[in-house]
Amino acid sequence: MRTFLKKYLLLPLASLLWHSALPAQEPAGFDCFNNKDKFEMGAMAGVTYYTGDFNPNLTPFKQPRLYGGFMSRYNAAQYFSLRTHLAYAYLAGDAKGMEGFPGDPWEDNWRFQRPMLFFDLLAEFNFMPYDALDLRKKQRFTPLFQIGLGTAFLFPDMRARITSVKSNRAVAILDIPVGFGAKWCLAERLTLSMEWMMRISFNDRLDFYKGVNAVHSPVINNDWIGTFGVSLSYLLKQNRNCPAHYRHKPIIIKKETL
Repeated sequence: MRTFLKKYLLLPLASLLWHSALPAQEPAGFDCFNNKDKFEMGAMAGVTYYTGDFNPNLTPFKQPRLYGGFMSRYNAAQYFSLRTHLAYAYLAGDAKGMEGFPGDPWEDNWRFQRPMLFFDLLAEFNFMPYDALDLRKKQRFTPLFQIGLGTAFLFPDMRARITSVKSNRAVAILDIPVGFGAKWCLAERLTLSMEWMMRISFNDRLDFYKGVNAVHSPVINNDWIGTFGVSLSYLLKQNRNCPAHYRHKPIIIKKETL
């Protein structure tokens, strides 16, 4: 009986405990980046501005308003990420200093300010390899380019002087966000991003006014939304496939001697 227990129970159990205590071994050519944590979440804030009928020269940051919200990023590779935005903002503009417009009931006193909620799905391309788990200088900073598809829901302007305008109603639009920026790894897992973005819309009613300019131009006749902001995100600890003792080790490829 003792021989049976020793052979078929105690020895296999001891072997199992011994092997579980050993560090996991990586197969040859193991690429730990593909097994790293990749999902970030964070907060974002900045300013919005309007370009359209009352800003035909595309003057940046004219009548700026604050926005704030949340973002997420999935780091698919060192040069590519998928990113989402969800934010609440205000959009404002006025016709101060411009000539009166045909049909304008208040001539050059026309102004608007409306709340909005926007959501973006972006493809983010890094110009340099970036890794929030690698604190080497070459991996901690990169310029970036963003492009994607977005939607915005704009609420009516509830101020008394503009509620009589027929076009003063809620509207949902599709837009194409395009932008540039940069991001820095401030500390392990912590990323600071800064970006400028223009949301190209196909709607000319964001300012409640249509057909001011006779020139048929998508830049002048359609109203666009510009933003400039910063975000702070944290790389979540969610992956268990990459051994803890290996996560911070650079991959070293040894050359075979002939």
